[in-house]
Amino acid sequence: MAFEPAVVFPGVLFDGAQRYAKDADTATPVPSIIQEMGWSATLIPEADGGYGGSFNDLGSLIEGMAARAVNLPILTRCGIVPAMLGAAPAGAAVEGLRAQIAAGEACAEFAGPLTHRESQALPVLSSGTGGWTLAGKLEPVELTAECSHILFNAVDAGSGAALVIQADAAQLAGRAASYATVEGRPVQSLDLNGFPLADANILARGDAATAMQSAGWQIAQAAIGADIVCTMNYALAETLRYLQERKQFGQALAQFQVLRHDAAKLYVIFESCKCLLMSSLRSLDGAKHPSESAAAFDLLGLYVREQAIEFAQAAIQLHGGMGMTQETLAARMATRLIALAFRYGDAYSHIKALGEFQGASGQ
Repeated sequence: MAFEPAVVFPGVLFDGAQRYAKDADTATPVPSIIQEMGWSATLIPEADGGYGGSFNDLGSLIEGMAARAVNLPILTRCGIVPAMLGAAPAGAAVEGLRAQIAAGEACAEFAGPLTHRESQALPVLSSGTGGWTLAGKLEPVELTAECSHILFNAVDAGSGAALVIQADAAQLAGRAASYATVEGRPVQSLDLNGFPLADANILARGDAATAMQSAGWQIAQAAIGADIVCTMNYALAETLRYLQERKQFGQALAQFQVLRHDAAKLYVIFESCKCLLMSSLRSLDGAKHPSESAAAFDLLGLYVREQAIEFAQAAIQLHGGMGMTQETLAARMATRLIALAFRYGDAYSHIKALGEFQGASGQ
């Protein structure tokens, strides 16, 4: 039952991220490392001062964290925010923020839901005699000390048009209520009721905002799929190591046939998810029609989210009582898988979207 996890997204960024993850305190990692290492500029084009990397580079960062179940806001700060800003209409505010992020002078965090598919309601923007005001709340958001900007989606109360808004993080800090997610991420809920905004805070409206949301959603689904696959990879290695080292009735658990069968199922799940992920990532190049590209990520999201829960449950069972303790790396990885299965959507939201796609295409 030998298994040595092969790196899914090899590269220089993986080496650096893995080294940090090995040394980090998994209970309280330092989010500012993202800005200090320049990781938030990974997907920003070189013309804007960024790294000009591809999804493989983002995947390297994700895999480095997944290898040790370290929770850092890589997905939002290195993936969603740059993707949305890259799809934004040209403007001084967008270009200035992108350049500041690339230079390490700004830290932008994404807050709240990416689309209307998610269970949380989008904030509502209304006009009044004194300007614009917001109603609603944003959660979850990893608002930390180094954050200078918050990026989020909203809806125009009058027209129902989609909006993408940026706000000063310092002004929102006093409206935050902190809590922890199931996998231990320290996040906040932001009360936006009565929060004032100016026209300059609105980065995009209508179709332009929808395009930004779509770009953020696609990179999020690809990144979540990559995180699930990479976490499975290292969780499988941890589980097999445990079965080989733990003894019962005078022999290693790895010698029991029923446990060997369960371990083989984990390997099949991992390989199946990995193959689908690599196939789906081809849709990021924009070669497909937008609806077909979205359907590809809906299929990926549906499959890997369902398999992530099954994989996590099996890994916990194979560890017995040790699988219930957060001190065990495999247990933290299992918790990570379950949390990822419900981040920015769930299996049901993907099933519903695929049904709508099939109906629209007449299949």
